[in-house]
Amino acid sequence: MELIRVQDSDYKKTYELYMSFPQNENGYINNVYGYSYDEFLGWIEKKRNWTLGKELPEGFVPDTTFVIVDGDTYVGVVNLRHCLNDFLREGPGHIGYCVSKKYRGKGYATKALSMALDKARQMCIHEVYMSVNKDNPASLRVQQKNGAYIHHENETEYFTRINAISGEDSRQEIVSKFYTQYEEDGRLERSVHGRLEYATTMNYIHRYASKGAKVLEVGAGTGRYSIALAKEGMDVTAVELVDKNLEILRENSKGLDNLKALKGDATNLDSLSDDTFDVTLVFGPLYHLYEPEEVGKAIDEAIRVTRPGGVIFFAFISVYAIMYSNYFYGNWSVGEEENFTEDYKVKHFKEQLFTGYDVAEFEELFADKPVEYVTTTGVDGLIEPIEHRPDFSFTDEQFEKMAKWYLSVSEKRELLGNTNHLLYICRKK
Repeated sequence: MELIRVQDSDYKKTYELYMSFPQNENGYINNVYGYSYDEFLGWIEKKRNWTLGKELPEGFVPDTTFVIVDGDTYVGVVNLRHCLNDFLREGPGHIGYCVSKKYRGKGYATKALSMALDKARQMCIHEVYMSVNKDNPASLRVQQKNGAYIHHENETEYFTRINAISGEDSRQEIVSKFYTQYEEDGRLERSVHGRLEYATTMNYIHRYASKGAKVLEVGAGTGRYSIALAKEGMDVTAVELVDKNLEILRENSKGLDNLKALKGDATNLDSLSDDTFDVTLVFGPLYHLYEPEEVGKAIDEAIRVTRPGGVIFFAFISVYAIMYSNYFYGNWSVGEEENFTEDYKVKHFKEQLFTGYDVAEFEELFADKPVEYVTTTGVDGLIEPIEHRPDFSFTDEQFEKMAKWYLSVSEKRELLGNTNHLLYICRKK
């Protein structure tokens, strides 16, 4: 069973499925009830834009509608709203679903909701809001099987909440679950901010590493950097925690004898010797480390395996950029509570999935470490929060000019907090 976006589905089958739903059943509103097939195709095109946050009707938020598919059979639909406004917060919430009558009672709704929660996790939605009519106990059970609890109620509805991330999951389990669902391969090529992140980061790597250099990448993902550096003739060791990413990395690096891919955790690099690498890249782990002890271990391990005089790159995320990118959609208070204490100190805990730092706070982590500070630089600027605007546009020629300009300003202190991804660069003493 899988969830397929309506814009990627078999339109004929999807149309027939929607026409099997009443206009309003147990709170699920069929917005295409009575449409002709041509009208339905027009709605599909609207959904394509709405998923991107483009051309939204007044009062709407970006959303993605999925078809529940079992083999070749289309059994139901799920709608996932990417964020909430006041109406949704005290109404339908993030997720709505409907299974065609002839397929009910077979567990499809329960499984589809579980899969939708995985999609929500990919969007960094950590608490899912839902609702259910009181005269629909079957749907309430579907939600409760997925961990829902009743938050409050009125005369006709229960309003439920589901923690998309379980507090019982370990940090490794949370990260693995996320990246197993997330399409990490190609992340740096799909967007303008991703392309800028890659171009800027590679420029800095090339300042300290050249052909023949021994390079370690910790948290290598699917190998975008490791593979590129190996193709340039560097001796690369790539360490990755997530099985799915490691599998893709190994597949994509076949034939590169100078790239060794290992499974491992940034907090424990025992399989690697002291004072080995000319350049060490820690490009993902500190997004997902929350306990001070684990953060310290990851930093110490990267320093340990780097040779004296070698250069170490630590990637981190600005907590302010997290706010700017994700919490201007009627959900500011949620983001503030998740990322800051009541007196506005930065918070770090595993259910955040991605944890952000104040720049000075991150730099302070190295105050007592045996390293010499080189610089702190942004790598993708302010692009991510504005890239979703419908009027955002960049030609390849404009991108090349902008990327060159950004390198000239990427280390300016007054810009660092607005940048999503940053690098702290230091040299081992």
